[in-house]
Amino acid sequence: MEITPQSTSGARTAPTLPVSVQAVQGPTIELGELLHQYQLELALIAGASRAASSRPVQWVHVSELEDPAPFLTPRTVLLTTGARFGSMRTDADAGDYVQRLIDAGVTALGVAVGLHWDRVPALVVSACDRLDLPLFRVPYDTAFIEIVQTAARLLEAKTRDRDIWSLESQRAVANASLHRDGLGAAVREAASRLGHWVCVTDRFGRVVEFAPERARPDLPVEWVRREARRLIERGVSAGRIETESGTGMQLQTLGRQGHVLGVLAIEERGVPDIAERALHGLVAALATVQLEHRSGIRSAQAVLRDAIVELLLAEQLPLAERLSTDALTRFPRGPVVVVRYAMPDRLDPTFAEDLQSLDAGSPGLFTATTHAAPLIVAESRHLPAIRRLFTAHGLGAGISDRVALENLREGLMQAELALERSATTAARAPVEYSPATHEGVIHLLDGLPEAKQRAELLLAPVRHHDLRHDDRIEEALTGWLAHHGQTSAASTELGVHRHTLRSRVQTAAQLLQVDLDSPDMRAELWAALHLTTPPERMLVEQKAR
Repeated sequence: MEITPQSTSGARTAPTLPVSVQAVQGPTIELGELLHQYQLELALIAGASRAASSRPVQWVHVSELEDPAPFLTPRTVLLTTGARFGSMRTDADAGDYVQRLIDAGVTALGVAVGLHWDRVPALVVSACDRLDLPLFRVPYDTAFIEIVQTAARLLEAKTRDRDIWSLESQRAVANASLHRDGLGAAVREAASRLGHWVCVTDRFGRVVEFAPERARPDLPVEWVRREARRLIERGVSAGRIETESGTGMQLQTLGRQGHVLGVLAIEERGVPDIAERALHGLVAALATVQLEHRSGIRSAQAVLRDAIVELLLAEQLPLAERLSTDALTRFPRGPVVVVRYAMPDRLDPTFAEDLQSLDAGSPGLFTATTHAAPLIVAESRHLPAIRRLFTAHGLGAGISDRVALENLREGLMQAELALERSATTAARAPVEYSPATHEGVIHLLDGLPEAKQRAELLLAPVRHHDLRHDDRIEEALTGWLAHHGQTSAASTELGVHRHTLRSRVQTAAQLLQVDLDSPDMRAELWAALHLTTPPERMLVEQKAR
């Protein structure tokens, strides 16, 4: 496989690669079309293989040089009277002459009879047959200029036909682009006119539009994706990928310098002519406009999504739902999870592609940005797919507990706590919020035996008193601290009179010999209770808090 890079001004120079240089081919006629002009009376006498008649002819040239090859261009028919054929003494001499013509890309050789030769020399006929170069006899009455003029007239007609085809094709593709599905319609029309597949990818190499649909099973998707990415990463504007079989595709970036939107890939069989190249250019221009339009829509939708999140955080649910009509596939329903993640400096581009696919194909899920950081809001049923996405790409993320949309602010705080936790873990994977693991500084003391021992010593007087007198001083102290020292609320929660609660709290202060008006002491006692109280009891107390 070979690739021909084509850079534009301002683009980075592509690395050195094997280059297959092929000029843009102009209009050609088939050799058989020229030979079948009855008024010329041309007769094919050698090299008459099955493909001889279909060989391309771009020009007819006359030369009597002993070696005209250096002055010939490919796809040329050479005419000669054979004035120099007398110097050919052996089959090797004739073979060398014919081989030089073949190396120069000559389509066929025409030899006039009646001037220097009554018949075409057998050595030349044998060499053309052996090397498969079409050889035709030109009768004495047919002037070379007549053959040249006939070929020019046929080429002019072919040029006119291709010009008409080009104009009609460009008009049809341009009209198709005005449809509702402009890009898809233009790609389908171009594929129909060209007779082979046309594909548009996004900047990640993912197929956005493709036609004709019947050729999709034969589309080398991974090959297109890989080569499109390579083209963009190398900073080259266009390139041609060719396989050993001669088929390949023409690649062209879409967008402007520094802002590539995608790649146009067109199947090629051989070298396209000027008319086809013109249609390629039109499709590329229309695709760029359509992708720019889509990019603008996506940018506007991103702003709307950010606004929706801000409204949800402000508990403006009805307004957020109204605003989501054109910005979201479907507004989330029921419990949701909030996912907070930080974008690394060097990110695998496939993550953005996979995230975009998840966003586009999952109703009830949307991405947004708040406080300059990205997040995902999704119905809880999407949680497995979200876990797989971040795990597959080795990215840390914080996932909140299931919350109602009215409590999105709480979900966001939980997701941020979980993200902080994720940053401290060795494995780069999503971390889900749970009260037992995201309680801040106190949680750090759980694994320290010295902290638990100190807490037990601090609370020992109260617990010894309760055990000895069958009292409930620790329960009263815990409830009072859980309600931030508010006696009325704590007494209601515990089901005792506020005077009873106040008396028990004062007893706790006396047993512990501490000042409960001190915020430091309250914090220390709460931490001690957390470290030494069974989790099920603390859960009740946290709900009260």
